[in-house]
Amino acid sequence: MAADDKIDALFQLPLDEFTAARNELAKQTGDGSIKKIEKPNLAAWAVNQLYWHQRKLYDEVIKTSTQVRTAYRQMLAGKSADVKAADVFHAEAMRKAKDAIRKILEAAGNNTSDALMTPVNETLDALPTTDPPGRLTKPLRRTGFEALQGVTIAAKPIHGLHGLHGRAGKPETKTPAADETDRERKKREADQQELAMAKERLRFAEAAEREAEAALDRAKRTLERAERTRERIEGELEEAVIAEKGARKEVSSSESAFERARAESERLRKKIG
Repeated sequence: MAADDKIDALFQLPLDEFTAARNELAKQTGDGSIKKIEKPNLAAWAVNQLYWHQRKLYDEVIKTSTQVRTAYRQMLAGKSADVKAADVFHAEAMRKAKDAIRKILEAAGNNTSDALMTPVNETLDALPTTDPPGRLTKPLRRTGFEALQGVTIAAKPIHGLHGLHGRAGKPETKTPAADETDRERKKREADQQELAMAKERLRFAEAAEREAEAALDRAKRTLERAERTRERIEGELEEAVIAEKGARKEVSSSESAFERARAESERLRKKIG
């Protein structure tokens, strides 16, 4: 079994077996980095089990989440999008996934209190994420959104336009009170749309911030491993240089002793002969 497959197998174990199995795997492989793999908390473990054992439900959450985000991007860009339908399908996928996770938790002897299901729900709502699927160690909170790059927010409607034509192609006649009410309604609708857009942009911005923070954390850990490797290699190199110098001295000393012994042998042979 490949190393990645063995690590995947760790995340499929009952949670109380994770640490011992991880340490044993690190010992067997001699890979110290495996021992540093963080044990998942219960909420993250539960979502991992959905990925490993209920893949169809997990994939449906990913699919509908992507559809919701696509619909919102289209709406914010002023394009036609059925956001409500996308939300409905996503909510149904979330409901099925949460029901399955409750059964997984109960089968493992855990309760399904609100304190546990809240981070489970937040993690499901944040999918998809850049974290490796099935290997979550902590709950997520709206990570996985892409920033709204290239999306231009549609201009809000212009209020108070007069001279609009009716069905017969003639200007509509409105009383001042009716005209004012119409302007107020349009302004209220425009304000509501602008607020909804602002809230959605904030969701994307916060998600982009969290993704950047997670990427920075991963980069720092990679740098730390590289520095440790460099320090180890430099230490080994220093030891090798010292050993080389000692060996050269020993060779030089042995050569001198050999030359002296050979010279003495030659002298004695000449004296005897």
